[in-house]
Amino acid sequence: MENMHRMEDAPRMLTIVGLVVEGLALIVFIVAAVVANIVSQIPKQDLLDSGWLAQDADIFLQTTGVLVTIFIAIAVVLAIMFSVNLYVFRRMMKSKFTEEQSKYVYLYQAIWGGISLSFNTITGVLYLISALQTHSKRYSKPKKEEE
Repeated sequence: MENMHRMEDAPRMLTIVGLVVEGLALIVFIVAAVVANIVSQIPKQDLLDSGWLAQDADIFLQTTGVLVTIFIAIAVVLAIMFSVNLYVFRRMMKSKFTEEQSKYVYLYQAIWGGISLSFNTITGVLYLISALQTHSKRYSKPKKEEE
């Protein structure tokens, strides 16, 4: 049986914090979608009665409708990725992967961290540091000394 990978403490903590932040981001987008949906259901007449111009009320209601769609789409993607990350990273923390498999998990973590930088900077940075720190310590090939 191959030697199972044991995740070091620093990358483990960074990964846990990354998962927590990613889960919080998911909750925020779900709440944002619900709030935007409630706001988009405000009757136009209520807006007009409170002094809005008809054109402004139409634009506002259309915009909130679009925001609902955007927030739901982001929440669905985050839910899928959070589920995958939770499954994979927990297995990594519980030493369920061999050293060879761990290389690919760290590569995945670095790639997802890079993608996350565009919309969830904190998670992206945490995942990148965790993956790159471990990858550089464990898997970079030692340089041969020239004679």
